[in-house]
Amino acid sequence: MRIPAPFLPAAALPRARSTLAAAALVVLAPGAAGAADSLHMRLDWAWQPLHAAFILADKKGFYAEADLDMTIEQGQGSKTTTLLVGEGQSPVGHVNLSTAAQSIAAGVPITAVAAIAPQGPLGLICDAGTNAAKPDDIKGLKIGSTPSGSDAQILPAFLEANGIDPSEVQVVNMQGDAKFAALMSGQVDCISGDIPYYGPQVEEKGKQIATISYAEWGVPNLAYGLIVNNDFLKQNPDVVDRWVAASLRGVQYMFDNIEEAVDIFLAETGNTQPREFHIGVIEYYSKTTHTRNSQGKPLGWMAQEDWEGMLAALDIAGEKPASEYYTNDHVPAP
Repeated sequence: MRIPAPFLPAAALPRARSTLAAAALVVLAPGAAGAADSLHMRLDWAWQPLHAAFILADKKGFYAEADLDMTIEQGQGSKTTTLLVGEGQSPVGHVNLSTAAQSIAAGVPITAVAAIAPQGPLGLICDAGTNAAKPDDIKGLKIGSTPSGSDAQILPAFLEANGIDPSEVQVVNMQGDAKFAALMSGQVDCISGDIPYYGPQVEEKGKQIATISYAEWGVPNLAYGLIVNNDFLKQNPDVVDRWVAASLRGVQYMFDNIEEAVDIFLAETGNTQPREFHIGVIEYYSKTTHTRNSQGKPLGWMAQEDWEGMLAALDIAGEKPASEYYTNDHVPAP
């Protein structure tokens, strides 16, 4: 497995696209007999605890056993990753599925092929001094949000679902890695993002927080999952089968061996956040692998009811039928 590092800033994307396009062509071209298929995967963001699953899939030999030679590249937000996968710059990716849904509704040619953590953790993490406990409490507050991230795709739906005019809050656009510092320094009152990711970091630094879950206030959202470029999916269904199966093996191993997973993740990425933080985040997500509608199904399987509920909450239910957003055809049977 090759891990390009560091990940490229937005200004470098045009150059990166030509490089990734070449990588995608390698995947589509027939290889030598017996050679592994090269596959380029783009993540949703810079190294996050859940990404340990894909490093494990390599280190434990799951990708090799599936005859895959993986290149994994960090991302710059789920929205950006959906666009790059849709363009074929990276044939496969890991993103927030609510963002994928909005991209698909807008015509981006991608399909969700597995859910890793379908119970959405997105919400608002606020300074406890705001006393934010319900949607009306955020009126007049400054909220940090990342335009290219999944939170910016869901925040407007949350406001609409709860009768809050956008003019009643002040949304401050910022990079994902700037939100933590902005909340800690008081530049914003709240940040929009993954509660289990940002919450522990803020509390570990001594700041008390209040949280509001989008899912609990009218916006069902599937969290993280795997997406594929539609043309690539049609031309390479066997490669997708093997990639999904090996990646889900990595996910399951991560949830079954959290401390080992974190140690390997930290060694491979050089991430400097506390080990306990990574353990806590993965422990949280280990409890979100199924929704009420997917109980008893294999890891990765997605329920039509969940997709329909999310599309309705995002006000895109009439754009396309739910079947055009996702497929379970590549999730391995138990």
